[in-house]
Amino acid sequence: MKTCISSAFIVGGGIAGLSAAIALSRAGIRCDVVEIAEAPLGSSIGISGRAAEALAELGVYDAARGLAHVWEVGANVPTVSDAEGRQLSPGPTRPTWPGAIESIGIYRPKLLEIMSEKARRLGATIRRGLTVRDFRFVGDAVVVTTTDGERKRYDLLVGADGIKSTMRASLLPDAPSPAYAGQLSIRWMAPGPALPDEGWFVSPVGQLGFYSHPEGTIYVAAHVDMEEEERLSDEEVHEVYLRLLNSISAPQVVELRKRYTRDAELIATRFESILVPPPWHVERAVLIGDAAHATTAHLGMGGGMALEDSVVLGQCLEGAATLPQALEDFMKRRYERVRTVVETSRQLSRREQENADPAGNQKLMTEAFNVLAKPY
Repeated sequence: MKTCISSAFIVGGGIAGLSAAIALSRAGIRCDVVEIAEAPLGSSIGISGRAAEALAELGVYDAARGLAHVWEVGANVPTVSDAEGRQLSPGPTRPTWPGAIESIGIYRPKLLEIMSEKARRLGATIRRGLTVRDFRFVGDAVVVTTTDGERKRYDLLVGADGIKSTMRASLLPDAPSPAYAGQLSIRWMAPGPALPDEGWFVSPVGQLGFYSHPEGTIYVAAHVDMEEEERLSDEEVHEVYLRLLNSISAPQVVELRKRYTRDAELIATRFESILVPPPWHVERAVLIGDAAHATTAHLGMGGGMALEDSVVLGQCLEGAATLPQALEDFMKRRYERVRTVVETSRQLSRREQENADPAGNQKLMTEAFNVLAKPY
């Protein structure tokens, strides 16, 4: 099928940008990608439900699964236990459907490497250490100038540059700013073999959850309440993290504590979220992924929504006669779905801070997963 455009410039080389490069390249659209970071960073990312099918549609699921933690279809994850290891909740019910594939958790830099290789094989160019200097709409094109001085014409400009998106600020200056959710996220790739009974553990200090990776590491995620004005140094992050580990006596976490050392690489970020009101497009430009709808990690669906965005954008560009129609179709298919993720995640973050009953959290998550079980 002939697409309504032939070229696209993509700002951002993370999950959203690379998946867009793959989806659009597969549709026959020439793609150039720029990413300001010289090398990919991160810990682990979970891809579940229909988002795993998006990964398969992009043609990279099998390669990613071979390097990933795998959850069975329909598995109730994650379980929630108290600090002593007594189960408080079996985890949300995960709906299934005919042909559903397994959810995975993969080291994010590895996934980006797989996706970069796929995009390049399809003809996309990916340049690091660069971003957009300026752009302007000229008739039936958008003229983009990069920070190395190169200027080219494209049919479409895709802003996939994350929660702090400069593209969002340029295209939609009246859009809301990311809102702080009241919690600090701390992630750690712990060394050593897998531990039994993976899941989440709750203590008065915060929440901690983990799952193993096949290459001999364990992804450990933590949420700690923190006042908006508070800023922690690296040393203070380690102090908070050690206090959390010491507050949980479940045997699995005691073992994790033994593996922790002061030189452990902790990735600490403030939980923020944003849901840009529709439309996310202006003339020949569109926002996708965290640039349009960043979420806290409480549903584990942020990366998955970016993958779905890209697949749907590719489908809309193939299925519409004109670019405006394609972008309108894209908005109709994406907004309510990502709204469910962002708003439910915000609710879960607030409930954690209020020490709400985990069974109520499980109910909220189950309701959201039932919505997300519908095809994208």
